[in-house]
Parts: sequence; structure tokens; C-alpha cells
Amino acid sequence: MDKPDCKYGASCYQKNPAHKEKYAHPVKNTNSSTEGSTSETSALPENGTINKRSGDGIEQELENIKRCKRPPTPEKDVHNTEAEDTGSEYHGMSRQRYTLPAVPMSVGMMSDLYDPQIEYSKQAEYKELCEDPRNFIKHKFLVEMAPCFLSLWEFCVEQQAKANSKPEEVFLPFGLQLVGPYDALAGKFKNVKIHEPGDYLRHWRFYFDPPEFQTVFVQKGTGMHYGYWRDSPDDVDGLVACNDVNKGCEFQIVGENLFDGIIHYLENVVNVTPFNKSKISDMKKRINDWAQRKGIRLKANSKQKERNKHIVCKTFHKVGLVVPYDRKEDVGYRPLLESDAKLRKILSKFDKLDRSVDTDQYQEAMKDLQPVLTAAHLAVDECDFGTILELAMDLFCSGAKCLNEVMKPLFFTGYSMAKRPQYVAIIKSHLDKRTEGICLDLLANN
Repeated sequence: MDKPDCKYGASCYQKNPAHKEKYAHPVKNTNSSTEGSTSETSALPENGTINKRSGDGIEQELENIKRCKRPPTPEKDVHNTEAEDTGSEYHGMSRQRYTLPAVPMSVGMMSDLYDPQIEYSKQAEYKELCEDPRNFIKHKFLVEMAPCFLSLWEFCVEQQAKANSKPEEVFLPFGLQLVGPYDALAGKFKNVKIHEPGDYLRHWRFYFDPPEFQTVFVQKGTGMHYGYWRDSPDDVDGLVACNDVNKGCEFQIVGENLFDGIIHYLENVVNVTPFNKSKISDMKKRINDWAQRKGIRLKANSKQKERNKHIVCKTFHKVGLVVPYDRKEDVGYRPLLESDAKLRKILSKFDKLDRSVDTDQYQEAMKDLQPVLTAAHLAVDECDFGTILELAMDLFCSGAKCLNEVMKPLFFTGYSMAKRPQYVAIIKSHLDKRTEGICLDLLANN
């Protein structure tokens, strides 16, 4: 018994053996017009070509893929097991298969097909993140924000009508602007260029900002900036600290919430003049009234006192280091081989050295630092990982660029053992492109 001809002939896309057994796939002769021809060949156009996918058709399907359109679903065949599977359900969700068209190799590299789809996927994911600022912050900055973060934004939204400004610029008359994660709430990440993951971790990250610190508002035109200090990335509350990058690496804890930071700025940093004195007093009153309504405690120090009990060493940034430490077993931290004063003297030799140019001077300075490094690594072997973190932080605070590659493995080891992988990512991105100055806005060039 003769098999019926498949209408696609030798160009049939089907690979199923059952389909091959049911239908014949002859090579059609476009020049024949015999009476025994199939219905398909009898319908030949006047130019004598068969009615199958032309070069234009392939190009159109290829263009559809580039635009991320699904190609048309192939005709269902009762003997096609793949076609039978398309109607099945999986955990309550129906599935539908789509077959990519056969594209000649002459069309080009496969990247021409799939790169646009990948780019579309990235754009779609990014757009979805922008619609959920809290998720955007966690995804791009690797931390969750404290309750006072949203509360301060709500305060600014309430005040913007009176100030006739955007929420992030409510404090601008006093020289202060909300930045960093507040840019997500302000919608500034929407409809802009998508950057690499490390770029977001460097957004408003000043030269001496360790991974534990995250900037949330800055004094415009200066190096003064305020933000959260989290000893662990999982610490949702944290404390609020400030630093003036132009004065060095030292930080100061100024409160337990962002309202404390604003009050500290208005009382200690802003330049008071006869023209703004009453405005400052009025703003402080608004903040106090808001905090009272919302049950926010201002100028409390209970969390800071509790933190002080867990500090294992001072560190050069003056805020101190907190790591898991068993005081009973004396495991988790031991002092560095050298005192802070001696270590500062050693590190001063690396100041302004270029490792690739000043090779002899660098090697000479390393002779004094190497014993300290060796002792810190030995401490890690005995589970005193806080030691290597202290040393890494002191090298970071020295500001010596030629020590970047020396401190990286110290940070990686210390943060990994302290179970703070987010800080590994942050410090790596920072050291890969540690920028001086005060223009650290990722969105400035968008």
C-alpha cells in the first residue's frame, strides 16, 4: 500500500519515526506536470516553483526570533509523541512546545539568533525589579533596609508639597540630598542603561567606605556622607554612621536610625546663618513631631551600648570590629602581631607606591609587613578569623592602592569564615575600581 505524500516533501521538519512510516517524503520535481502528480504539485504557481517555505519565509521567521516572537506552532500530528505531550499538564500548568525553524548556516552565527532574546530577558527582569524598589535594593545592593529607611522616605513625601521639591531633595536647602538606595525609591533606575552587578555595589561608595557601610545621604559638594553601619549583611536594623572622606578613614556612630543622622547633620555639620537658622529649627521640630507620631526613638543609644559589648578590636576606622567570638573558649579573634602604632608605621611605607614601578621599595616594605600577614594566616588556621579581618580592614583604611591585591584574599577569607558572603562581593567590586573623589553617582552619565 502506497503511503500518502507529506505535503512538505523532503523538506519536512518532522523527525518522529512514526511520521516517517505513515507519510512518504519524495523529492518533488518542479518541472513535472504529469497527471499522477499530487494535489500540492497541481497547485504550482505559474513560475513553476513549489509552494514551500521560501528564502523570504526563513528570513521572516528569523526576524521574528530576533524580536523575541514565538514562531508558529507546527501542525499537530496524531502519531507525533511530542505533539501529544503538548496538551499535558504539569503541576496544574498547561504546556505548549514551539519548534524553532530550520535556519541555514549561511544566515549567520547563532549569537545573531539568541543574543536579542537574552538582551530582552535582561531588560524584562530589570524592568520588573524597578517596579519593586525594595526587591531592587536587595538584588542590586545585597542588603535589606531598616524600617526607618521607608519611614524617612514617607516623611519626605509628606514634606515635598511644602518644600515644592522632589522627596529626595527635601533637605537640599540645608545642603543634604538622599542618594544610594533612595535612588531606587525615586525611580531613577528606570529607563536607564543596565550596568554590571559590581557597578551597583559601587554606587555612592566612597573611597574609605568598607562593606559594612552603605551611604544613604550626602552633603552636596563635600565628602561628608551618612549611612547604615551593619556588622553583618543580615543585620536589618544596623546603626547610622558618618564619614568625611576628605578627612580620612574614620567613621562616627551618630544614632540608631536615619532621623538621628538628619538631626546630627542639622546640629553639627550644616553651616548655620541668620538666613537658615529658623528653617533649621522648623525642620528639627517637624522631624521630632513625625518621630513621636510614628513611635520612633530619637537619640537612643541602647543598641550602640549592646554593640560595644561585642567589639573585639578598635580598627583604624574607629568604629570597631564585631565578629562571632566565643569568649569562654577564646576562639574567633586574637590581637595582631604588631600594635596599631607599629602597623601604621609599616603601612606608611606603602603610601603612594606603585607596585609595578617602585618594585624595590615595595619589596623592602613587604619585609616588615610579611610577618604580620603570616601571623594572621596562622590565626585563621586556629579559627581566629577576626584577626585576618582586622588586618584587611587596617590595610584598607591605610588607603594604599598598591596593597589592593594583598588585602583581597584577607577579606575573602575573613568574610567567608564569618559567613558574610555579600561583603565578599562588595569588597571585590570596590577594590576592582576604588574611586577617589566625591562624584560617585552611577547614574550621572546615563
